Amino acid sequence: MIKPKPFFFFLILGILVIPAASTGEEISTEGWPVPELKNLYPYSIVIQRVDGAEKVVERFYTPGGGHVARISGNGKVFAYAVDRDREPPIDYLLLDPNGSGRFTKRLKHDETYTIPEWIFR
Repeated sequence: MIKPKPFFFFLILGILVIPAASTGEEISTEGWPVPELKNLYPYSIVIQRVDGAEKVVERFYTPGGGHVARISGNGKVFAYAVDRDREPPIDYLLLDPNGSGRFTKRLKHDETYTIPEWIFR
C-alpha cells in the first residue's frame, strides 16, 4: 500500500481552505444606472493634470443626504463616485471602461482605477 506524503496532504488542504481571490469589481453588460444630477449644482470642482489628461472632479450633494462625484478626463465623463451618507468611504464607483456611454464596471470603495485609454483619443 502506498502512503501519501504529508506535503501532498497539506497542499490539498491548502487548496481547499484558501478562498479564491475576489476583485471587488462587478460587471453589468447593460450598464449600471448613473446618478441623476439634473437640477443639482456642484459644491466643489477640482481640476488637475493626471497622466497627461485634464481630470475634473465635480462633487454634488444629493437630496437623499449623500453626494456624488462626476469624474471626467479631457472633457469626457468616465466615472461616478457614489456615497449615500457623506461619510467616508464612498459606497462604490461606476466606470465606463471603453467610452460606450455605459458604466459597466462597479468598483468597491477600496478598489483603484486608472483613467481609461479612450479618454486620450
